[in-house]
Amino acid sequence: MTTAMTPDVTAKRGAADSGPYFRHMAEFVGFTQQDAAAIKESGLIIEKYLPEIVAQFYTHLLRYPPTREHFLRPDGTIDQEYLQLRMHHLTNFWRRTASGEYDDGYAQYVDYVGRAHTQHGADPKIYIAERYVIGQVGFMQHAISQALTQELHEIDPDLEMRALRAWNLLMMVILEMLSRAYADEHEVEPHGTEANINHQTVFSLAVETYELGLGMRMPIGTKEVVVGAVDEIPEGERKIIQVDAPDNGALSIGVFHHQGHWYALRNSCLHQRGPVCTGTLKGNVLTCPWHGFQYDVTNGQFLADPSAKLASYPVQIRDGLVVLEIPVIPERSWTVRSSKDK
Repeated sequence: MTTAMTPDVTAKRGAADSGPYFRHMAEFVGFTQQDAAAIKESGLIIEKYLPEIVAQFYTHLLRYPPTREHFLRPDGTIDQEYLQLRMHHLTNFWRRTASGEYDDGYAQYVDYVGRAHTQHGADPKIYIAERYVIGQVGFMQHAISQALTQELHEIDPDLEMRALRAWNLLMMVILEMLSRAYADEHEVEPHGTEANINHQTVFSLAVETYELGLGMRMPIGTKEVVVGAVDEIPEGERKIIQVDAPDNGALSIGVFHHQGHWYALRNSCLHQRGPVCTGTLKGNVLTCPWHGFQYDVTNGQFLADPSAKLASYPVQIRDGLVVLEIPVIPERSWTVRSSKDK
């Protein structure tokens, strides 16, 4: 099904017909309000298992060259920051799905996620083959079913059956919503050598991502960075600074003097890490100059998905100076070997 929306708006917000189409598919597969209620009732079980499920999923992706390549730095090492960003988005997607609330906003969100993986997204250079999107839905369906059975089989078999039915039907709808953006895009890719990935390393990173997203974990420490004198950034202006952060790699931050307040945001768009803080600012809406993704400058919130946001940093004004507080998060040690090197 096509949409009459312009490509850039569709890519950033999801197709206008997403809500009606979601309801059409839900009716077609037999997904009802009772099913939505069963998912909501069992939602805390999915929350409990999300870090382990996300860890298993990314351990799997990192093993295979066609999927691992999306998480590598130019030198061939794993880009932990980007990996954790993707973990954050995946966790948010399934947490939001487990809420049992499926309004037009949710449908547009799913449509947006689907298009972001295709040539119809905001960045035509990003392309994830449809087979991997199908594989992710199948993986999640199996993992969620296992979690429900493990937690409910002995204590509440009725909810187990209702929740299993509901998730199976919902996955059909989600898969169609994600797949419809692909149209006839199919490609053949060469096979590669499977790699050995330390699952425990990925699991600890998934747990950290989950807990950071809920505000349950704090960085191991912070350091202060002097941006400059207050007079250097007049009202309505901004300053982009580079922070030497050996534990986190190069760190670019945009410091805004906006409507009498001070804000500091990570200068790295959640989409493709574009220089978002150099984009236009109208009201509180900051627009990335690369592909038009938009954020609330006051808190870094991503307007297309309020559960995602740019990293923000506390700003203090002391003795006429603008001072930031930067968290220090250590890099993990990664070992990636070809399976033939066992």
